[in-house]
Amino acid sequence: MRKLTDIELQAIQDSIRKKEIHAAELLAEIYDHYISHLENYSKKEFESELENLDQKWSYAYCHKIQHELNKNINKTIRKTQWSLIKSYFSWPKMAFTLLLVAILALIVNTLSWHLQVLILFILPLVYIVTFSIILMVRTRKKTKGIRALFGFSKSGIWVRSVFSSQFLNYVALPLHFYNLFLNLPRVLGWDKYVPDYLVNYLSIAFCFMLVIHSLSSYEAWKIKSKTAFV
Repeated sequence: MRKLTDIELQAIQDSIRKKEIHAAELLAEIYDHYISHLENYSKKEFESELENLDQKWSYAYCHKIQHELNKNINKTIRKTQWSLIKSYFSWPKMAFTLLLVAILALIVNTLSWHLQVLILFILPLVYIVTFSIILMVRTRKKTKGIRALFGFSKSGIWVRSVFSSQFLNYVALPLHFYNLFLNLPRVLGWDKYVPDYLVNYLSIAFCFMLVIHSLSSYEAWKIKSKTAFV
């Protein structure tokens, strides 16, 4: 095993850029594989071995893997978060879940509508937005090295973490539900036809889902942040 020269590393980077990959995870894996493989060969064998690697990791093959990576990450996130959500309905977290429902019911039945909106919706949504921003900042830091090698300035392609993009979509999901189920009915005037008691029940249900989603997202992030670009 030998240390590759700067010229050889540059040749590897140029070769990988031609594949036009945007997934930081895949770029890091391919780059590491190329280097690990080529370190075992002499300078005379470098070009022929690099060509062999390019044939194995062809443009079409890399894009197929990138597509599968997107699907697998999507499934992984859903599976992880769903298992965490289910844990809130089993002991000992069940005690926390019941306490949360009791607190939400107390807030809805005792506070004014404006305070309900502030506590039940605005604060959790602010948490989700803040959490999303923190994730984006962390992702940029974690992918800085790979973006410097294969990013837009080098290849004209916006290199990004597929896991981070998918995870951010899940974290921000309640924002879409908030607009669809709470803001849209008010804009259309439908809220006038809904009884107050039903509005209260819907508020409790939505806020409960919002809090559980926020907590499970945070737990999922703690698990995945150890290995993923997030």
